[in-house]
Amino acid sequence: MLSDIQEIQGNQGIPENQGIQAFQENSRNPSDRSGIYKKAMRVLENWLELHKGETFDLDTICRHMEIHDSTKRDLLTQCLSYKVNHGFLEKSNRIYRYINRDIKYIDWVNAPDGNFLDLVWPHSHDADDGMGLNTHFGFASQADVSPGDVIVVAGVSNMGKTTFCQNFLLDNMDKYDSLMMGNEITASKFKRRIKRMTWVNPLKEDGTPKFQVTNKRDNWKDFIKPDSINIIDWISIPEKAYMIAEIIDGIQSKLRNGIVVIAIQMKKGQELGTGGQYSEHLSSIYLSIDFERLTVRKVKEWRSPNPNGKTYGFTIVEGGTQFHNIREVNVCPRCHGKSTMPNVQCETCNRKGYVDAEE
Repeated sequence: MLSDIQEIQGNQGIPENQGIQAFQENSRNPSDRSGIYKKAMRVLENWLELHKGETFDLDTICRHMEIHDSTKRDLLTQCLSYKVNHGFLEKSNRIYRYINRDIKYIDWVNAPDGNFLDLVWPHSHDADDGMGLNTHFGFASQADVSPGDVIVVAGVSNMGKTTFCQNFLLDNMDKYDSLMMGNEITASKFKRRIKRMTWVNPLKEDGTPKFQVTNKRDNWKDFIKPDSINIIDWISIPEKAYMIAEIIDGIQSKLRNGIVVIAIQMKKGQELGTGGQYSEHLSSIYLSIDFERLTVRKVKEWRSPNPNGKTYGFTIVEGGTQFHNIREVNVCPRCHGKSTMPNVQCETCNRKGYVDAEE
């Protein structure tokens, strides 16, 4: 196909504007209908190659090719119809989609078995009794994370999403190259928070940070580091919540040996964050955080016992930078997690909606 287009256009680079010019010149020559059609088809194929993966309608491609009169549009329509009938394009409601049949098979036979990341999950950094009591979220030792995985942390505003993300960043920065993309990070505020995290040194010997931080409010996939830990705190799309699955899919497509932790907003009283179930579909691990409570909504790969559905209580101390008093909790048997009774607040759970597991 490439040689045919070069023969028509007489140019190795196949610039799109030359393709447009060739299409228009070919369509003006009615003396050889077969030749015109073939040449026009080759120019169309060149345009499709340059715009692979895009969707378009007739008006869009005509604007790109600067086609305005009906004769040229008819010729282009015939070429597009041929591509649809022979399975190169799909047409639905006047929208064309390029069908990409390139396929890369997964060599699962020769893949390493047990290729999990050795992650450190956020935990309390208080001195414990030597047994790890009240210091770790229990699911951490049961959840496996593989290269390319997506971890979603959905949280009610100001209830611990940023604490979780920043702890994840600092607890893993010595093991993995790490990048944090923030929604509202300012240098001074970030520095103050990091200084409160006294259990770790965030700087290398030369005084440079062990991780990178940037503000990013959109197009997150363009900045993903494929082989690193990427943390996005947080994705905000209030008017396009339905697009969360597409956004997460785009982000995940950029990963190789790395992972991404994505924080999203969750409304009070809801079980899932922005986009509802669509924010959960592509995640390997999905956690929700509300008032002093972390719930494991989904762990795809786990070791016994099954951590799915487990809930943990905690408090946040040190100016919002550290988890404290982590323990497994159960839904309050009296108010069933609602924190209130008819016309009265629940005293059994002290209005939290849960009680410690041993109770």
